[in-house]
Amino acid sequence: HAITSAHNLLAAMLDNHIYWGNALDIDIRRVAFRRVMDMNDRALREIVCSLGGVANGFPREAGFDITVASEVMAILCLANDLDDLEKRLGDIIVAYRRDRTPVYCRDIK
Repeated sequence: HAITSAHNLLAAMLDNHIYWGNALDIDIRRVAFRRVMDMNDRALREIVCSLGGVANGFPREAGFDITVASEVMAILCLANDLDDLEKRLGDIIVAYRRDRTPVYCRDIK
């Protein structure tokens, strides 16, 4: 549950960043970080999110993966110590800008 929550917190922070001005110039068509859940549900593999008007963000294609296949889970398993864990988590590519340069987890505030 902790990995799922941490992973989805980053996904929510990414959506929130885009909604509140998008200072990093993220291309919403190139968001690479998908949400996760503990259950495999074929209907949620590919979805359209943020429907329902301006208050709900910008509509885009997204999807869910299973938590055990998430990059956050892999990093937790491979990290040697806390410093290594922080560096690896910060190096996750979560999206791409309009100029196609990567946006890293550490860039999201």
